[in-house]
Amino acid sequence: AMATRAWWLPPFLLTCLLMLILHLLVPSRAFLNSRLGNSLRSRSAVCPPRFFGSSSLMSKRTRGLTRVQANANSKTVMVCIADGSEEVETSGIFDTLIRGGVDVTLAKVGGDKANLICKMSRGMSFVAERHFEELSPANEKFDMVVLPGGLPGAQAFSESEKLVSELQQRKEAGEWYAAICASPAVVFAPNGLLPEKATCFPALHEKISSHLSDGASTSRVV
Repeated sequence: AMATRAWWLPPFLLTCLLMLILHLLVPSRAFLNSRLGNSLRSRSAVCPPRFFGSSSLMSKRTRGLTRVQANANSKTVMVCIADGSEEVETSGIFDTLIRGGVDVTLAKVGGDKANLICKMSRGMSFVAERHFEELSPANEKFDMVVLPGGLPGAQAFSESEKLVSELQQRKEAGEWYAAICASPAVVFAPNGLLPEKATCFPALHEKISSHLSDGASTSRVV
């Protein structure tokens, strides 16, 4: 009878043992935050773009604690996003540039100017720093403009007359601009912005092949 009533004892003891092991092996959250914060500040590293789950908003933090402070010699890059832009491509571009000491501005294209939240292609929400329509190219000059992929986002880029005009002016002036995934095919190809050689999302290669000097390539390495 006692064995029947105490069936829960072995799982309970095993759970307690596992919790004890985790407590001994895994540092506390306060310790991690302290060590991580000191490491980030000592290396002048920063977090990727602010993003949060669709169900709850992330509280705003002072970005000066985590972001490299720009200086007069820093290169400046504008990374554009829109509803439907691809999360990994956006955060990858942003984070890599920031870690390289570049001053990056995340700008929303399209949608409500008062709402800087973009619903990305996989459901995450990114918060832009500025709206592209409110930027003045004459007063806020960037060394490069970069477009991530994500088909709905690329379509939003192509529908922005101001953005397309900015890219065309950059091409004429020999200034840097770039795009990945769907954006070269959706934004660059129809507006005469492709270089002689380019890559894009494989399913859209036919949209750029006629604009390339050597046509489309099926090679895995280009």
